[in-house]
Amino acid sequence: MHVMEEQPSPLHRLMQTEGFKPFSGPDAIRVYRKAITRLNMENMDENDLLNAVSSLGVLLETEIALMYALQDQICTRCGKCCTQNKSMRVQKNELKQIAEHQKTSYKKIKRSTRALPRRDGTMKIKRSPCPFYDDECTVYPVRPGECRGYPANVLLKSIGGKAEYPTECEISDELLVEIAIKRALEEKMQRENPELMKELAEKKRKDLGRLGNMTQSQRLAYLVNRYQKTLNQGQ
Repeated sequence: MHVMEEQPSPLHRLMQTEGFKPFSGPDAIRVYRKAITRLNMENMDENDLLNAVSSLGVLLETEIALMYALQDQICTRCGKCCTQNKSMRVQKNELKQIAEHQKTSYKKIKRSTRALPRRDGTMKIKRSPCPFYDDECTVYPVRPGECRGYPANVLLKSIGGKAEYPTECEISDELLVEIAIKRALEEKMQRENPELMKELAEKKRKDLGRLGNMTQSQRLAYLVNRYQKTLNQGQ
């Protein structure tokens, strides 16, 4: 009699990734505690959530895209990243866009911000707080990519051991909480309804083809919408 081998769970597969290092320490404990407050733990296995937080040592491409999309939605505009970071790197075309937004010349912007050229072709603005911050970001629609990518960029570097965890940002933990909850719910669904998980896996495979034909903004909006549907199915 042929016995079918039990398929590894989503979390088990993630933690078997080559070079995997668990997300741990005070930051992981804080993320775990925040996730508990968001979930109905009566319907959850605590080990699923513990493993989900630990598995944050590796992030999937779609999850990274989701982080970038969510951070723009949940940013509190607290201004800490504008006032506490000592410098920022900008592209020349970004500085030109800011000059246009402020209806001034590129040369005046470059001079007033004391932007220094770097070998990689970018420029470094050393002033702190940010010269474009006045109780709020005055160039938010055209803010540089480094600003748009915060805190996700730093979070990814910290997970890779190349930067400090951005604890000063109010939403850093929340971005990882979202991913941990998603993974814990998928683990629960795999155990309780493996056929549904197979369907979702097939849908994700087809989705990859669709994503390739979308613009970046369309892809991010699509990923956020799909994430919300996954939450509703798992709760």
